[in-house]
Amino acid sequence: MNVALTATPDHIPANLLRDIDPWQLLMSAGMDAHERASKFHQEFPRIFYATKLGFLRGVWVPRLAADIRNILQDTGTFSSASYTGIAKRIGETWNLIPVETDPPMHTQYRALLNPLFSPKRMAALEPQVRELAARLIAGFLDKGECHFNEEFALVYPIEIFLRLMGWPVEMAPKFSDWARTLIKTKDLAEAAGACRKIADFVRGRIDERRAKPTDDFTSFVVTAQVDGRPLTEDEAMGMCFLAFIAGLDTVTSSLGFQFLHLARNPEHQARLRANPEMIPEAVEELLRFYSIVNPIRTATRDVTIGEAQIRKGEKVLLSLELANYDSTEFESPSSVDFDRRGSRRHFSFSMGPHHCIGSHLARRELIIAVQEWLARVPSFEVNDLDKIEMRASGVFGLENLHFKWTPAGAA
Repeated sequence: MNVALTATPDHIPANLLRDIDPWQLLMSAGMDAHERASKFHQEFPRIFYATKLGFLRGVWVPRLAADIRNILQDTGTFSSASYTGIAKRIGETWNLIPVETDPPMHTQYRALLNPLFSPKRMAALEPQVRELAARLIAGFLDKGECHFNEEFALVYPIEIFLRLMGWPVEMAPKFSDWARTLIKTKDLAEAAGACRKIADFVRGRIDERRAKPTDDFTSFVVTAQVDGRPLTEDEAMGMCFLAFIAGLDTVTSSLGFQFLHLARNPEHQARLRANPEMIPEAVEELLRFYSIVNPIRTATRDVTIGEAQIRKGEKVLLSLELANYDSTEFESPSSVDFDRRGSRRHFSFSMGPHHCIGSHLARRELIIAVQEWLARVPSFEVNDLDKIEMRASGVFGLENLHFKWTPAGAA
């Protein structure tokens, strides 16, 4: 791999420089991007400096699970503040809460929100989630094919999200349009336009619930207190907007990778059909192998990791899939093994203070989706394999997923 050809900070040694954009490198691998990422452990040093990452001009990339774990847990040295920059795109000042905050406020926000996403509360949603999955599948089952993104993976979490938030389920098509734009567009102006529409809608719902609270997430946010005071407008906005982003994009993307795996690996698909009790653990293994979230941290002081001298203000990319492919953490990590012990130790929901607050809901959505699909849809495979597109960014994803099967009773 060539060293960097573009201007880089003087303190970075040549042996740690790589003139690459890791995300572009993975996108070039298409739907085999995760297999390509697993090779980073053979190709790159313990930590290296990539000269580009999307719109960033340079970023440190650690590849070992131990280093990534330490960074995730050291919020004093590696800050999460404003790392997505979503609000800045539309000229606003709120942060996604609690993702873009650091302790001590992060701790208070999490204490406030954790009860809303407890395993018990998420279990109570199961009948609605299962009914929704079955209804969506019934809508295309007899056709023998579906556009998986448009007909299932995008719609499924949106309806669940709307019910959780207490917003009209009839808004699902509009939310699908906005989410589709945010997920697919490479145009900053178009993304900012979608952000503005979402923000305006969210702000309107917050105002409604302030005037007339009910029993839903939005009402909880507008009536809650933190540190003995009501939440500010920016805090309420940050919590509700994050619920939109985290509840839609991540589940949609995970569904895409997991179902594509089953479509491309008929032996795994058949095994889960024959042994449905294996599905929860299989989902955990697929979460490990197809990690999708890539948070970024900013160094708050000079710090050393291996040979790397990270300076205050420099960015660090935490590719959680690299942690999941570290052979010191998982045996034979570059293969999917439904019998793997310890799959739940994966990094896909992050670790430390920023462990995903919605992990219980996400797990339930994914497990139910696989259960209901395999119980209803005959053996399926990929349709139009050459049209699938890989999206590598803060959240990995797949576009143009089409599946096909022979409907029951067809000749």
